[in-house]
Amino acid sequence: MRVMVIVKATKNSEAGVMPSEKLLAGMGKFNEELVKAGVMLAGEGLQPS
Repeated sequence: MRVMVIVKATKNSEAGVMPSEKLLAGMGKFNEELVKAGVMLAGEGLQPS
């Protein structure tokens, strides 16, 4: 089964403003845990509209 995680856009995300370093680090750690568990097979992202 494949799933897609979609996060609602904000003014900042639509303008291409990057998330904080703390948030990016947390997302990276979470993604690493998913890969180690064999749950995450791909992690490419979508582009802003």
